[in-house]
Amino acid sequence: MANCFTFKDGELYCEQLNVKTILSQCEEKFQVPPTPVFVYSKSQINSNISAYMQALKQLTCDYQLNYAVKANPNLSLLKEMRSLGVSATLISGHEIMLALEAGFEPTSLMYNGGGKYPWETRLAVEHNLLINVDSVWDLRQTIEICQKDFKEPRQARVMLRLNLNIDPAVHKFVNTGTAESKFGLSREEADQCLQILAEPGCPVELVGLHSHLGSTIYQSDVFRASLEKLLEFQSTLIQRGFSNAKMVNIGGGLGIDYRANENQTKAWRCETQSNQAELKALKDSLTTGQFDTLGNVDLLKTALSDYIEERISFSDLQDTVTTVLAQQPHLKQQIEEFAPCLLSCKPNYVSPDELIQSISDLLAGREIKLILEPGRSLVANSCVVLARVLGCKQNTHKKFAIVDASMTEIIRPCLYSAYHHVSIIEGPYSRWQPDSKAVYDVVGPVCESSDFIAKDRLLPDPTGALAVVHDVGAYCYSMASNYNIRMRPAEIMVDGSTCCLIRRPDTFDDFMAPYRNLQ
Repeated sequence: MANCFTFKDGELYCEQLNVKTILSQCEEKFQVPPTPVFVYSKSQINSNISAYMQALKQLTCDYQLNYAVKANPNLSLLKEMRSLGVSATLISGHEIMLALEAGFEPTSLMYNGGGKYPWETRLAVEHNLLINVDSVWDLRQTIEICQKDFKEPRQARVMLRLNLNIDPAVHKFVNTGTAESKFGLSREEADQCLQILAEPGCPVELVGLHSHLGSTIYQSDVFRASLEKLLEFQSTLIQRGFSNAKMVNIGGGLGIDYRANENQTKAWRCETQSNQAELKALKDSLTTGQFDTLGNVDLLKTALSDYIEERISFSDLQDTVTTVLAQQPHLKQQIEEFAPCLLSCKPNYVSPDELIQSISDLLAGREIKLILEPGRSLVANSCVVLARVLGCKQNTHKKFAIVDASMTEIIRPCLYSAYHHVSIIEGPYSRWQPDSKAVYDVVGPVCESSDFIAKDRLLPDPTGALAVVHDVGAYCYSMASNYNIRMRPAEIMVDGSTCCLIRRPDTFDDFMAPYRNLQ
């Protein structure tokens, strides 16, 4: 999945548009504040969807790709998803209404949720959505609505969301797969649901099973383990007479490689203790002459010293190693012996193709419809936030770059210590000194100690520059707020060499509207 945000001659482009052009169009064409602003790449979204579609075509069974709307509910994004053959997974009645507004086929929509208002379930039944049952009372409420809330009794199609007690090894705040999670049915609760569904005249038809393990998952084996358990349970359903239970939904949750460019701003203080020990050992070995055959000892030793003293980034250090090894390739084994962390470049994500390949054999020959419902991996890397550096300050221990974006736009770092790469580029307000680097925390102006976007990043002097916060297409705008009476910013979509406004920013009148004309 190639990223469509690229640097050319020191300038940042989104597809074919220079960032400075986008900022000027915000002011002149769209008449919205140029920063902070969310900027999306349409081609990146299309590329992400295509990666899933191509992977799913390997399967011999039927399949359906749903987009988890909670990741980012922008209406233009939803319409683009629908036009590319993607359906949607929804969590609330208002998400149902939004999906209908976007033109999705209702019968392919999936309605999840552990606590549904009656009106929300009624809306799902009315439009014949797939309804995910998350508890016994959820099923009973659905049955009662089918029987009593319409002029004539309605039928509903449901899936049982099972808690399979599989740990996806993610942050506890985004882990939904273990027995301690509030999500899903235990085996005992599932058996109770099956007894209810088997009662004569039950207006609810069981059409499949569902499991969702969590988010930011970086290993495919947990999906395989989930599918194995779901298929085992599905076989028992068929034996018990639920012959139409042929859908199997393994959820979403694939992570993206948020840290792909981490080394560009990685500072010495961010190294693990073991890596610090390795790098110091390599430096000592250079000093004591253990690398007598190395023709460029001083170059590497200087780079190690500069990294340890936080004058250069880890990426700069790796560049020096590459230069040295180009001259003395036989020394790779010796460098790796002292500091293998210098040569490590393992990608930190599972691709859609790798996911499908890991489960395809389990589905071979089965009359099954597989449903996937990714959110993050369809949109996260499609977007950056452009933010102005308002100023810099230094206290006894830290340097801070204060930007006009904050936790009100990008809450993931303070919510569960998530990583977002930050680039500093010249902006229209710049007094930039790119050759002078120091370690900064990138923070916002909100009155909270938790208002940070990035910590301990080795950056060029950001005074007057632009900060580019990468990979913010998922779970940023959807969780944005008006805290401190901050107005949520504009969203811009870039398509080739053109861009359009896909959401105007909030205004103070928007904020005040609920207070107006009260008795």
